[in-house]
Amino acid sequence: MVSVTGVGSGLDIEGLVTQLVAAERAPVENRLLRRETSLTSELSGFGTLKGVLADLQARSASLRNESTFTQRTATSSNSSAFTATASSAAAPGNYSIAIDSLASAQSLASGSFGSADDVVGEGTLTIRFGTVDATPSVPGPQVVNGFTVNPERASASITIDSSNNTLAGVRDAVNAAGIGVSAAIVNDGSGARLLFSASDTGAANAIEISVADAGDGNNADLAGLSRLAFNTGAANLTQTAAASDASFTLNGLALTSASNTVTGVLDGVSLTLKDTTDGAPASLAVSENRAVARGAIEQFVNAYNTFITTASNLTRFDPATGAAGALQGDFSARTVISQVRNAVTASVQNPDGPFGSLAELGITTSASGTLTINSERLNAALEDGNAGLVSLFGRAETGIAERLGGLLGGFLGTGGLLDARTDGLQSSVDAISDDREALNRRLEVLEARYRAQFNALDGLLAQINSTGSFVSEQLANIPLPSDRFSN
Repeated sequence: MVSVTGVGSGLDIEGLVTQLVAAERAPVENRLLRRETSLTSELSGFGTLKGVLADLQARSASLRNESTFTQRTATSSNSSAFTATASSAAAPGNYSIAIDSLASAQSLASGSFGSADDVVGEGTLTIRFGTVDATPSVPGPQVVNGFTVNPERASASITIDSSNNTLAGVRDAVNAAGIGVSAAIVNDGSGARLLFSASDTGAANAIEISVADAGDGNNADLAGLSRLAFNTGAANLTQTAAASDASFTLNGLALTSASNTVTGVLDGVSLTLKDTTDGAPASLAVSENRAVARGAIEQFVNAYNTFITTASNLTRFDPATGAAGALQGDFSARTVISQVRNAVTASVQNPDGPFGSLAELGITTSASGTLTINSERLNAALEDGNAGLVSLFGRAETGIAERLGGLLGGFLGTGGLLDARTDGLQSSVDAISDDREALNRRLEVLEARYRAQFNALDGLLAQINSTGSFVSEQLANIPLPSDRFSN
């Protein structure tokens, strides 16, 4: 509905109402906007503060772990023959390793078939794992002299019927069984041959294949499914590669391993055998890995310095420009900054090692509050033994990283100090939206009142104008004395 105003008086009522309402709105809206800007800036400031504190928390967490200071490095003098890794359980030392042979997995090959689509036969293949004693087929026939079952490996049976009785079907059935044996079809020039390969190396992981031939009922002949038999009763497959253990010596002590990945021989050390050493032993050196501890300390110092710099920017006040940081004067921010600084720089009470403060590692506080590292002193401290740093950083309750972790957990955790502060700020921001809605409602009422008042004034002025016009007309009709005498 269009409201027509100012008709009787000529007043610009719309302009007057708009200007008066705008004059009422401006100071309140500006105050709300300044408040909103301030609160939003504080929220952003606390978000930034929480970010650098979270990074500091993550960097300090590694210093709380003893493993950070007990890492070991394993170095091989001949990485072509073997490589090694070491955990914190490894004892530093030097060792001599000679590798005579590597562990290998068994392979068995069938006779030749015309193609992968040739029918092999039907029945059941039963596969067991263990140690095979087989006589090579050259010269003379191949013979399986004996088989000892590996009690740690379960046997498996595979049914071969009309749906999978071809060479390709048997291959797919074996692979689908997932029993630790893979099958492949290889064309060696004489025809297609089925190749069985044990997945695991080691003498005790060889395979024996027994057949229940559903064709002719003969489980050992060279017809039907029994052509895939490999056991003491029928060696119809050719063993192309025997299963064997790795053979090596450690400081002259003869050892074997079913796998080329050797664990448990040296506590905390894992060896990966790759080739024989041909009678020339290689050396293994296990030593403390100081780089891990140093890296963790440097990352912690960098994270703390970032926190100090960020906190300084957030709380600064520049008297020359009058510019203030987003959290300048904020009590919660000052509390967090002060307590974090004290947790990092304070000495450790009754340390279990030789170090009681960061300063004793060559890490000192600069004039700006950041930390600086004296590399020579830190290196010297690390050379004294990483274990001495465990107490400084990780001692229960009083270690630097330990007490800092507890403090930061309280600040950053759900319902913690920073959560409570930001929740309060967000509530205040949300309240501004309510205040704006209330302001709009009040101004709508005010606008309606102004409009009613000016419309009433418009009517009154119109009436006055009408009355004035009438009076003027009447006065104009009154004869003047000069008119009478002129007649």
